Amino acid sequence: MKLYTSVSYTVLIAIFLGILFNSCKKEEEEPQEEFDKNTMAANMSANIIVPSINEFDNNLSQLESNLMAFKADVSQQNLDLLRNSWKQAYITWQTVKIFDFGPIRNIGMKGAIATYPIDTTDIQNNISSGSYSLSTAANLDAIGLPALDYLLYRKGALDSLQNNPNCVNYVEDVINKMLSESNTVKSEWSSYQSTFNESTGTSSTSAFSYFINEFNRDFELAKTAKVGIPLGKQSLDVPLPEYIEARYSGISLELLEASLIALRKVYNGDSFSGSTVGIGLDDYLVHLERSTLDNTIDSSFGEMISKVQTFNTTFEEALDTNISGLNELYLLLQSHVVYIKTDMTSAFGVLITYQDNDGD
Repeated sequence: MKLYTSVSYTVLIAIFLGILFNSCKKEEEEPQEEFDKNTMAANMSANIIVPSINEFDNNLSQLESNLMAFKADVSQQNLDLLRNSWKQAYITWQTVKIFDFGPIRNIGMKGAIATYPIDTTDIQNNISSGSYSLSTAANLDAIGLPALDYLLYRKGALDSLQNNPNCVNYVEDVINKMLSESNTVKSEWSSYQSTFNESTGTSSTSAFSYFINEFNRDFELAKTAKVGIPLGKQSLDVPLPEYIEARYSGISLELLEASLIALRKVYNGDSFSGSTVGIGLDDYLVHLERSTLDNTIDSSFGEMISKVQTFNTTFEEALDTNISGLNELYLLLQSHVVYIKTDMTSAFGVLITYQDNDGD
């Protein structure tokens, strides 16, 4: 009787161990399928990065064309057309600036296109002398789209352009410099695209790592430069309106909205044209079983965009009439940093390599 019981237990244990072994073996034979980051990168480059660069180049060409029309017939109507093409280029730039690596980083395009606040004294000195080199570091705050904001929208802009040939020449030189840089980046991305698509590792020198770092840095610049600094977050809550982006035209909040929409589209893998939805960072998080984080990030983008859309004044006017609303917007931006810079990058295994000084 005892012998029978012992044998029975032995058989049961053997069966159990066999099942356990087969189960483990099955798990080893069926590992989780890897996420196709190459396809995600290909979607980013083909449907977002390259189209936005091409569109920006087209915008600048239109800006140049409208300037030629203005020079031929200096009028308020033609100035308005010039302003409209400038604004469209600035809106498109909100997508292009996200990708400050590879060709864009190599020629320092981001700083050359959109450094602000501008130095009006430098601009006026350049115009007065008629002799300048716009490629020098000393003129970094006297060129690009922000310089045109001042030249096209300042008080008496039409009179200055009508009566001072040097002023029109300076506008033309600023536009031509941007167009030259845009042409260079457009050309170089045609060869860099394959590198971007294939370099999907997580080392600090991979294109994927550069992309994730610049995605985060671009958002933090939106938080800090577009909102925080002019709101006074780095000056003991004393507002600094002179630091408002596009202060003369008053489109700062429109640029912020365009920037957030662009970042959200990149996150979701939506094409630049908005016609297709491809594989994005959201899909990567879902694959990593981080659906809750994905939902949080997308919802947060929606909240920030909706908040920006509640303002019906310029940023400078809001500093006087709705500073509480601006503070609420800043808090939303601040909260979002944790979601993408800490949680998302950790899930991706990417190290943030840039430095920021505002403590998030």
